[in-house]
Amino acid sequence: MPPKHGSAQGSASRGQSTISSFFSPRSSPAKQKSSLKRGVTTVIDLTSDGEGEDQRTPKRPRVSQTSPASPYFQQGSSKDTTADPEEWAFRQSQTQHADTEPRSAADEKARLARREAFKRKLLGENNLFVQRQRALDGHNLEDGEAGGAEEEHPGRESSGDESDNKLKELLSHFEMDSQKKKGNRSKGKPKARPKPKELGPMGEPWTDLERQVHELKAKHKDTILMIEVGYKYVFFGEDAKVASKELGIVCYPKGNFFRASIPVDRREVHLKKLLAQGHKVGIVDQTETAALKQASDTRNKLFSRNLSHLYTAATYVDDLDSVDDLERSSAPSLVSLVEERMGGMGTDERVGIGMVVICPSTGDVIWDNFEDSHMRIDLETRLSHTRPMEMLLPAGSLSEPTEKMLNHFVSPEGRKVRTERTKDTMPYSEAFNLVTSFYTENSNIVGASDSFKSGQLLATAMAFPKRVIIALAHAIKYLSDFQLAKVLIRTEFFDEFSKRTTMLLHGNTLTNLEIYRNETNYSVRGSLLSILDRTRTKFGSRMLRRWIGQPLVDLGLLQERFEAVEEIIGNQSPRLVALGELLKGLPDLAKGLSRIQYGYCTPKELAIVLRAFQKAALAFPSADATEPAQFRSKLLQDILTALPRLREPVQSVLSEVSLKIMEAGDKEGMWLDADKYPDIAEYAAAAQAAEAELTEELESIRKVLKKPSLSWTTVANEEYLVEIRKDENRNIPATWQLISSTKYCRRYRTPEVKTKMLHRQQYIEARQEAAKRAFKSFLQEIAQKYYGIFRDVVAKLATADCLLSLALVGLTHGYVRPEFTEDDTLEIVGGRHPVIEQLRDQPFIPNSICLGNLEARSKIITGPNMGGKSSCVKMIAVITIMAQIGSFVPASRARMGVVDGIYTRMGASDEIMKGRSTFMVEMTETSEILHSATPKSLVIADELGRGTSTFDGMAIAHAVLQHLVESVKCKTLFITHYPLVATEIEKQFPNFVQNLHMGFTEESRIDGSTDITFLYQLSPGLAEASFGIECARLANLPSKVLHVARQSAEKLRSQVEERTRINQ
Repeated sequence: MPPKHGSAQGSASRGQSTISSFFSPRSSPAKQKSSLKRGVTTVIDLTSDGEGEDQRTPKRPRVSQTSPASPYFQQGSSKDTTADPEEWAFRQSQTQHADTEPRSAADEKARLARREAFKRKLLGENNLFVQRQRALDGHNLEDGEAGGAEEEHPGRESSGDESDNKLKELLSHFEMDSQKKKGNRSKGKPKARPKPKELGPMGEPWTDLERQVHELKAKHKDTILMIEVGYKYVFFGEDAKVASKELGIVCYPKGNFFRASIPVDRREVHLKKLLAQGHKVGIVDQTETAALKQASDTRNKLFSRNLSHLYTAATYVDDLDSVDDLERSSAPSLVSLVEERMGGMGTDERVGIGMVVICPSTGDVIWDNFEDSHMRIDLETRLSHTRPMEMLLPAGSLSEPTEKMLNHFVSPEGRKVRTERTKDTMPYSEAFNLVTSFYTENSNIVGASDSFKSGQLLATAMAFPKRVIIALAHAIKYLSDFQLAKVLIRTEFFDEFSKRTTMLLHGNTLTNLEIYRNETNYSVRGSLLSILDRTRTKFGSRMLRRWIGQPLVDLGLLQERFEAVEEIIGNQSPRLVALGELLKGLPDLAKGLSRIQYGYCTPKELAIVLRAFQKAALAFPSADATEPAQFRSKLLQDILTALPRLREPVQSVLSEVSLKIMEAGDKEGMWLDADKYPDIAEYAAAAQAAEAELTEELESIRKVLKKPSLSWTTVANEEYLVEIRKDENRNIPATWQLISSTKYCRRYRTPEVKTKMLHRQQYIEARQEAAKRAFKSFLQEIAQKYYGIFRDVVAKLATADCLLSLALVGLTHGYVRPEFTEDDTLEIVGGRHPVIEQLRDQPFIPNSICLGNLEARSKIITGPNMGGKSSCVKMIAVITIMAQIGSFVPASRARMGVVDGIYTRMGASDEIMKGRSTFMVEMTETSEILHSATPKSLVIADELGRGTSTFDGMAIAHAVLQHLVESVKCKTLFITHYPLVATEIEKQFPNFVQNLHMGFTEESRIDGSTDITFLYQLSPGLAEASFGIECARLANLPSKVLHVARQSAEKLRSQVEERTRINQ
């Protein structure tokens, strides 16, 4: 039972029982008497005052085994070797005597001081009781204060003093070990308090790795970081939440961050998924290997990590043979754009735009400088052609119409376009200095280029318009962060977007005619590109796409292209067959050259590229200047002449490496000349020497174990193990490390072997690093010396691929070569729509038309709904485009002058992202046509004016058509359901306008309805009706609705005829 507390009065009168009074040694009466006389009873007070002696609970006697007495507990003579339990038994009389001994004020003060000192010893300086007492007393009681209290009475012999001394001696025994561990700490020095650890955002102390991650994220706030940690890439914080959402992986809290991780070998798969969603992703790799770190001064510190790669969808250059590269005719691109306001407000606003479109994966760079109207039609056209994956835009300096247009392209169907904002538009002087310094600093990279030595490249860059210089400077600064600025070095390969030799198809024309993709599911199938693209290579497919989007307007270039296509079709030369076979199976050489230029190329990829160039170089013999030309076509002859020029550079490169070893990916052993990169051979020799030392060490181990037949064992990638069977009972040295064991054997590794293995691994890793540096230097050397030659040959092979593709199209049944004339005529006989003809099982009904010469330049086409009007005019436009890119056309005969532009106004749809209603879209496109069309243009307008009221629509249609006929004088195909407009315009301009209609037959039913049979044949004259109600019946509208509609139509028709008769 615990002792009960007495009253305050009792406590004051009796004092407290002390713990030493329970353990005074019991001896003979004589000894007890002697002890009482000497006053050696030890008194130790452990608790506060307030307990009386009568409230003590007698201690239960302890039974213990006899053991050697500790010197710290011995009493009496030193001769005693055992402790007598009776010596320490409980004695009631002694406790009473000790408690009733009177105390003076000085004794009481000394007793309290000793008690406080013991409490500090027992509980420590920082316990809760001491801290609370300090706060109350306002001062700190030091260890020396207890000693000072005792020194005030040096002559006093107190049993309490002796007890304190013995207790101090006892406690010092237990403190000896801890004092030894403290080492060089002095005796009287106070213990230094550890600094409090800084807590992270989740309340946990920062680890070294977390601090490193925090610093990396502070430097790259707008980037998702994939950080290499061991055998995984780990996402931290918000990056982990994004990765969990986009990649479908687990996100969990750990330490101060949320985390998500992926295996190292799955990095590229997950990286591409993040890039496809429009994210910027950084790869943070460990810059040290385990073996090299073990030999460094930082062996006991955290692995250093740095941002090694930075990617976006446009700046990611995929592997040469990647299975994810499914786009044959296009590659991801980045557009850098700047805008300059040129005055005007509202519809009169004009802006100047400079842009640079860069495709890092293929090395293509296109620039343009143009003025645009308030509807930004020209900007829309260029974005429709390039379809960038990323936009580099100045923040806050673009006009509202431009922002609306760009937002329309940010989230197109099935794609996510990333937008990167710069702080502001760079001033021209700053941009000029940046571009100048960039090309000056990179002069060594271009190296052997004669044009650069003569200053032509720099002069070309400086000759760009001011807005293009600013856009180029922004692109250089941005791509430098991705280590891709080298793509901008070769200005001789820059291409201007709009040239005088080509026609630029507007964005709505590309959409309405379905040039690059269909408008149903937005795939390539069902587009003109799918019909014409028979190319064998990806770089050829990309060139053909540019040909289709920019038809030629230069008659001389057009004739050269047709001559080449016709010669391929009609000539069965073995050289042409060899050229076709050469293109089969070629890799994407443009991408391969770009990867070489950036230093991304792997040995296997380099071997593929070099073999392809070697194949091209040896395909044809070198042309002798005295020999006659092999081909009539200048284009084909230039291709045939350019290929043999590859022999010398390819042979020069292959003389330094072994293709067979390079194909295996061996960077260390691919070099034929070991002296070119001596570091690789030196580290290889050092690694071999380390292996020889390991062999010698095996001899020593055999002698130790007295086992001459012992050999090294390798288990689970653990090399150089000594395997000992358990039943051999050999004496194993204590210094040997046990690596693994089984039921029958143990495997050891000696300290000497461990050291030599570490040295060997260090040499191997150093050799690998030296090989990486050598290979990167080799790639840079190839880019410096031969990039220009290789790039020119790739362009020639792409041209050959496009010509062969057009020749295959020309071999299609019913395709003919169009005839170009100097006059302004467009005549198509028996023309067919190439896409509809291929997709439909039923034959396409051909149509003929003639615009210009002796015929009317403008045709008004009427006819029933679903009668084929739109398909007919689209067929005419598509045949014109095919003819002007150098392709044969689906017709019996085609004769035409060069058209400088094709403009279309078709369909009805709003554009909410651009802030345009359906009718506004219609009027905007019409306005652009009226401002852009020339007498050599072809204009197609389908049902103009239908987006508003009948009379307003008729008035607009009449006025627009009159302007095109009277003022612009272009070739026009005008589809309308307004018969009054058609008749009036024909009467007004009988020599320039002709009415045509799509043929049909009709048959009346008993119920008053009419059966329509569409003939899809273009015929002279005006259609009597549009038969919209019959089209509604085909759409399965209810009969009751159709009956009411028929009655209303008859009533309205009668009213119109009556008013017309009256007005006449």
